[in-house]
Amino acid sequence: MTKSLSKSWLFGLALWLAALLAFALYSVEASRARLAGELEVTGRTLHRLISQRAAQHDAHMTSLIALTSGAEAAPLGAVRQVMESISRFYPRIAWIALVSLDGGEAGTGVATGAGAAVGAGGVRMLVEVPEGGGEDLAPLRGAIGEQLRGKIGVHASGNGRYLLAKRAPAPSDAALVFGIDAALLLEPEERPAWAHLRLTLDGQELLDLPAEDDLGAGASLAPHFTAPHFEKVIDGEGQKILLSLDRALPLDALLPWRSLLGFAVLAGLASFALMFALRQRAAAQQSQQVARQAEARALLQERETLLAHASRVNAMGELASGIAHELTQPLTAVLSRSQAALRLAGAEKPDLGMITQALDVNVREAKRAGEMLKRMRDYASNKAPEPKPSALNGIVSEIVALTAADLERRGIKLELDLSAEAPEAVVDAIEMEQVLHNLIRNAADALEGAGILDARISIVTKVVGADAKIEVADNGPGIPADVLPKLFVPFFTTKADGMGLGLSLCQTLVERVDGRIEAGNDAGGGARFVITLPHASARKSESIFGKHDA
Repeated sequence: MTKSLSKSWLFGLALWLAALLAFALYSVEASRARLAGELEVTGRTLHRLISQRAAQHDAHMTSLIALTSGAEAAPLGAVRQVMESISRFYPRIAWIALVSLDGGEAGTGVATGAGAAVGAGGVRMLVEVPEGGGEDLAPLRGAIGEQLRGKIGVHASGNGRYLLAKRAPAPSDAALVFGIDAALLLEPEERPAWAHLRLTLDGQELLDLPAEDDLGAGASLAPHFTAPHFEKVIDGEGQKILLSLDRALPLDALLPWRSLLGFAVLAGLASFALMFALRQRAAAQQSQQVARQAEARALLQERETLLAHASRVNAMGELASGIAHELTQPLTAVLSRSQAALRLAGAEKPDLGMITQALDVNVREAKRAGEMLKRMRDYASNKAPEPKPSALNGIVSEIVALTAADLERRGIKLELDLSAEAPEAVVDAIEMEQVLHNLIRNAADALEGAGILDARISIVTKVVGADAKIEVADNGPGIPADVLPKLFVPFFTTKADGMGLGLSLCQTLVERVDGRIEAGNDAGGGARFVITLPHASARKSESIFGKHDA
């Protein structure tokens, strides 16, 4: 008892620790996802804001280039006023300059005036706002000169700024340069204090703002979790600036200690209550074990009974479908013979012999249909057919007489090779006729569908050891390799109007008398079906020896 109690408490402790660990992992993952989501939203917002401001730079440069170029270029004084207005309203545009790249006045296409100065390296300063607050453009003379006209080029400055340059349309040698203060691309209130923000241009750092708040204090889980990171290139013509944001994963932010402590208390109480309930139930379960086993045995017996009933109902359904399918054979024969009898009766000199023969076939087929319905009724009342020793040659001759007219109409030759040993088997003759009729009809359909000119169907009976065999073969296209394994599966068919029950029923009828049916292809082409049945003499010997042994 003490050992069982100890195990119970150890199980409760393990359950409490597992629940606590699961809650901790869930809290960490949820917090990490939340922090990563905030970083993603903030990054996209900042990217959109900076991209909008970069687009403003593009628009200002385009407007100023249009103002200073062409046949009606504005005077430099007017250009300066516009530059000063832009600089005043957009503090991040720290410096604006209109320069000539040829070092002289000729060919600039700009209305010049006083105050223009020639700089080093062949760069002539036409207008500068504010004056003297710009960059030395001599090192960039070649890079700006190689830019496509009308396209904006971006160049790192190295002091937290980057330069935007745009050449005027030909034949002007003028170029417009903006000095952008990267630190002013964002307003102070727009900057996330909990994120490390960086702006880089071609690997050169323009802006590096570490996180300001104390969210990163405490132990970090970065080795176990990938820290949230966002980076995206700013959308702007030529301004391929990379915005990146990083966020720390401190333990305090990922794992709320108050929530963890509260959950630990609740989980401990729940574990204690669970252990108490389990202990109370253990005694009741032990006393009820025998009753449950008896109930399980009764339930198993009930399920076995239901399963047997379901199998019988399923078999009845399959047999009913097959019999309904097979009833079309005698009905078709009756209709065909009746129509022939009507035609003979309407002739000037009726052939009574032919009419009598047709009516005899009708009577035989009607009896055959009646036998099928009787067999179905017997099966429903749990009565099995009564097989008896039957001559297989006679069964074959009977089915040949029924199918000869149809085969002749289709132009198919029927060849018989009946064994002189007159094989016998204990079968139901009507059922065997159904099997052979199905096989002959399938062979005829395959030959007709393939358009075989010298179409032939052969039926062979023979005795092999203790077995009697019936072989039905044709010289048609044969059975495809992918169809062969599924040939006897119920409801599988390759015919457009087929039900897929014929061969399945054949297999059922043959196996019912301890036989088997096999399908294959001949080496020379065509399909071959072999029905193997125990010879009647062998069955009789088994019966005699069985009685003697008994």
